[in-house]
Amino acid sequence: MGIRWMYALLLGGVGLVFLNTTAPSEASEVATSSFPFYSEFIELSYDPAMVISEPSTIDNLVLRRLYRQLQSRNNELLFEELMRTKEQLGLNDFLFFKLAQQSVDRIYKGKSPRAQTLVVFYLLNRAGFDVRLTFREQRLYINVHSKDDLFEVPIIRDGGRAYANISCLDGTCLGKRSLYISDLHPNKGKGRSFGFALTQWPRLRAQPVDRLVTFYYRGARQELPVRFDQTVVDIMADYPFLEEYCYLDTPLSATLAASLLPTLRGWLSKLDQRQGLELLVSFTRSGFSYMEDTKYFGRSKPMVPEEVFGYPYSDCEDRAALFFALVRELIDLPMVVIAYEDHLSVAVSADEVPGDSFDYQGKRYVFCDPTGPANSSVIGRIPPGYENAEFQIIGQYK
Repeated sequence: MGIRWMYALLLGGVGLVFLNTTAPSEASEVATSSFPFYSEFIELSYDPAMVISEPSTIDNLVLRRLYRQLQSRNNELLFEELMRTKEQLGLNDFLFFKLAQQSVDRIYKGKSPRAQTLVVFYLLNRAGFDVRLTFREQRLYINVHSKDDLFEVPIIRDGGRAYANISCLDGTCLGKRSLYISDLHPNKGKGRSFGFALTQWPRLRAQPVDRLVTFYYRGARQELPVRFDQTVVDIMADYPFLEEYCYLDTPLSATLAASLLPTLRGWLSKLDQRQGLELLVSFTRSGFSYMEDTKYFGRSKPMVPEEVFGYPYSDCEDRAALFFALVRELIDLPMVVIAYEDHLSVAVSADEVPGDSFDYQGKRYVFCDPTGPANSSVIGRIPPGYENAEFQIIGQYK
């Protein structure tokens, strides 16, 4: 287990073209930047005069001079279209950053990496975030103040605030190497926190994918055709590593909910509480092949429920997220998420279910491990091998 954007439809919904509704100044020229953004095709207008030259060296004096250049040029056309795109597509802060990053990369044609980073830094500050620049060996890094819990992302602390290095999510600057902090701090004392949580999915075009899930309930083979949204899987492919509880708050996509929930709800209508929980643990235990993240991805990769259907393998934290979502949507019982040292599980407050249980905040919770034993429908048992192990409650519902 791994621990912890007016628009027009094209070709019947194949993509979105985002149109400039702000007239540029008479002295300004207008160019367009076009690029794919997940399942959409984006076209944004900008003033070519916004482009700055790539600096030959990096230090605080150079960064201040270049930032003044950016402030004196027409970046507003691009910024306003980016903000409209963010609003229209329902992008959270991190996906807005990726949109800005990709648009600037197209404008600069993939060249001038330090100038590009400085432009994205300018756009994030213009959007009101508290952002810092760090640098080392002529490479620039963007660091955003966030109150979210992140892992495997370099963090710096300054002025009592934590800043996450979002230029280094690929792991290339992990470790104990020191970075210089630029004294450029445009929103010092007034910048807002940058959010990573996904409490709703952006309004991107769905890419439905069909999958047949076979599982065993009380020894009988069951088949459930499921349709999930590949767009959600693509969003999460390189998403920063959040605290486990964040994955519990992510909803099912409209595509997955429409294909999965009605069938399961029909089956559950014929079962009592215990049988219903047994059906759902049977689904998560035997419907998917198990492999630890580090073996399949080469790193920790907690999944949102959609990803369990989008990959051939999943582990305990992924199944816990799926089971948690299914109980929340279908049975609506109180739950807690249990974290052992190397295992994640779920317990449900179900008074009608006998078995191993514990009391927490005035409720009795019975163990319903979503991972194992494989092919077993039995609930009410502490996960095998953890009978005497200590655990923590890291999330709860109701």
